[in-house]
Amino acid sequence: MSNQVCAPALLIRKCSHHDAKEITALMRQLRYPTTVSVMEERLTALENHPNYRNFVAELDGKIVGTISLKQLKTHEMKQPVTRITALVVDENHRGKGIGTTLIQEVEAWGKRKGSQELFLSTGDDNHYRPDARPFYERLGFECAGYRLYKTLK
Repeated sequence: MSNQVCAPALLIRKCSHHDAKEITALMRQLRYPTTVSVMEERLTALENHPNYRNFVAELDGKIVGTISLKQLKTHEMKQPVTRITALVVDENHRGKGIGTTLIQEVEAWGKRKGSQELFLSTGDDNHYRPDARPFYERLGFECAGYRLYKTLK
């Protein structure tokens, strides 16, 4: 009889359109309304785009988190920046360092692509996700201003 303890194996990998079902379930935890077919279509469209990347966190082969990002460069920027467009860790696996590991992967990707800055918007959702802003601040993010938007009709 062995006394070995097996720790769960966390793997961060590039997301595929084959992950659409699991990504849809995670996005619904953020109250993002979508279907598996729509998510598969979007993941397929972005899968090989050089300025977009989606990663997943697998814990013992099960997807428990995802992060999506895009790199932006405009005429007023000396260097490109990387924007996190979505980050979610399954509610049953939060607080275990998975989100931090996903952020670290994004930081490395952004640096490889020449980005000097990583940014995101948490929105005005403190009543639903009160831990989001403190999580990002613990990882070195700073709050700078407010997001303004306009719906185009």
